[in-house]
Amino acid sequence: MRKIKNNDFWEGLSDLDFKRFICAVLFFSLLMPAAAFADGFGVVEWSAGGVAMGEAYMFSENDPSILAYNPARMTKMTGRMFSTGVTYINPRGETTFHGGPSNGETWSNSEAPAYVPQFFYVDKVNEKVAWGLGLFTRFGNSSQFDSNFPGKYDSYKAKITSVSAQPTLAWQATPKLSLAIGADIMYMKLEACKKLPTSILAAQAGIPGIPDANFALEGDGWGYGWNIGLNYDFNDRTSFAAVYRSKVDMELNGDADLTFPGVSTGGGGEVTLPDSLTLGIGHKFNDRTRIEFGATYTRWSTYDNLTINFDSSILPAPFPSTTQTVSIKDWEDVWRFQIGVEHKMDERWSIMFGYAYDNNPMPDKYMDYMVPTGDRQTASLGFKYRNRNSEWIFAYGYMWIQDRTINGHGYDFVYSDTYSNDAHILSLSYILRLK
Repeated sequence: MRKIKNNDFWEGLSDLDFKRFICAVLFFSLLMPAAAFADGFGVVEWSAGGVAMGEAYMFSENDPSILAYNPARMTKMTGRMFSTGVTYINPRGETTFHGGPSNGETWSNSEAPAYVPQFFYVDKVNEKVAWGLGLFTRFGNSSQFDSNFPGKYDSYKAKITSVSAQPTLAWQATPKLSLAIGADIMYMKLEACKKLPTSILAAQAGIPGIPDANFALEGDGWGYGWNIGLNYDFNDRTSFAAVYRSKVDMELNGDADLTFPGVSTGGGGEVTLPDSLTLGIGHKFNDRTRIEFGATYTRWSTYDNLTINFDSSILPAPFPSTTQTVSIKDWEDVWRFQIGVEHKMDERWSIMFGYAYDNNPMPDKYMDYMVPTGDRQTASLGFKYRNRNSEWIFAYGYMWIQDRTINGHGYDFVYSDTYSNDAHILSLSYILRLK
């Protein structure tokens, strides 16, 4: 078997053994469970008030972002109000590799912060009816490593951004019960990159000098869902709320580029984002201090696989046509629990505290580097400043994430430990009363 240099790669395609090698590499690498999405990473940081109270924010007073947390509560607001804000999220972590050429190496993910904007408008039409429009993010992720990161054959870059438009109508059915219904119109954009292990497998086949191939996928698309909610006041101090959000079937279309052997084609994928049920109870101790408890059940089991269809074969002739790849996910249904406290120090200032525990849905078998790994806990603190017609809210949250182990593929490393995973969260919101 002759050796093939980089500059005579295409001439080497005439060698039958080399053809078989390339075919096996591409089939194996593209069909292995390495997601092109951000694995449906849920975003719940929809306002600074929510961040400050651990997202236990279903019974806030005169904050239009209630449309995201508990839309039926809009009937408790007065007049017309809008709010806007932004949340900064910066996940970090370290990974130590065991076995293979990267044995003992420790890597940190690159700085990949995300900026999550929010906008809400609520109009109380009359004593019983209110409507609103929210623009916020329900799913997103930002994870990036250097392109020669040892885990690059799973992923070295994954970025997903989305925005949900939620027009919603709320109706006060009785003095104690309010109901809401709304649409969820979602736009999503993704960018994902990984390497194919052509250099390793070529060397094992006795064909040195072949570089790793780079696989990059970019795409965007739309999905549609709906939500319903209820708010029930047991009395002036204690309330209960429930919000159900439907699953969203996303169809994404874009471009896939493979630098080796130089393939570029259009592609599309379908993924089902999960439905969820959020329950909450709030209690006012007095006019100055209140507390909330909440729990969210998310059916991540709807995310069982990721299928990508290509417009043309990702393998050039004379190799077999390959126009589809399937990644198995088999995520698990999980709970998130949160608690928040707000205390009015005086007429202008409030202080807020929160804590949340969030289970990770990814099973050990399909762990990868696309998202921060492990169960998550978040502790938060915030302040609210009020004047006659407006409010400012500032919040800080610190998230620490459980360590996990990620298995290799046999040709790169045996396993890796991910640890010191955390995230800093900063959020600022502005609320204005229009009438």
